Amino acid sequence: MTDVGQRIRRAERQLRRTDGVLAELIDRHGPCTLMQAPMPHFHTLVWAIVNQQLSVKAALSIQQRLQRHLRTEVIEPRHLFRVRETSLRRCGLSGAKIRYIREAARRVRRGELDLQALETLDDEAAASALMALPGVGRWTADMLLMFSLGHLDILPLGDLALRKSIRLAHALDEDAGEQDYLALAESWRPWRSVASWYFWAAVD
Repeated sequence: MTDVGQRIRRAERQLRRTDGVLAELIDRHGPCTLMQAPMPHFHTLVWAIVNQQLSVKAALSIQQRLQRHLRTEVIEPRHLFRVRETSLRRCGLSGAKIRYIREAARRVRRGELDLQALETLDDEAAASALMALPGVGRWTADMLLMFSLGHLDILPLGDLALRKSIRLAHALDEDAGEQDYLALAESWRPWRSVASWYFWAAVD
């Protein structure tokens, strides 16, 4: 078992002890598969940008069309330099998302952004480096931190599905604010990414 896998098993044990709702979700959904087969960082960044403000189904359709058009399962910066914008639009990408993805590819290719180096940074420093990219806000940065960089204490409250799942499971008021979610999640530290995975599983 990898180091990340061992840490996730520790997370499950702690979350089970500290939160009865999570204990039930762990029993229902089994071992957390977060970071089980992480994709390269740039591919995950593209995936996160594609997913912005879209349903999971719509984003998956766009990603599949993009992969077919580029003839690759793993999207790399080099794939985005010779493809026409009209072709990317036919895949379902908006003009704004095309600009965001191409600018990320340009910075990575020129060495202005070292995605591998983010592995050595703490949560806030890595998020800040990512949010310096056009079109990358906190939610997008959180997705890369969780699903590619292996940060296990991320609570992406910008995700509406996650907030709804937590609110329903813990009977929070509909108008509960961010501080209410943060207070509830304090007992999940330092494994809030794993807790988030289980609340997503509950709505999937």
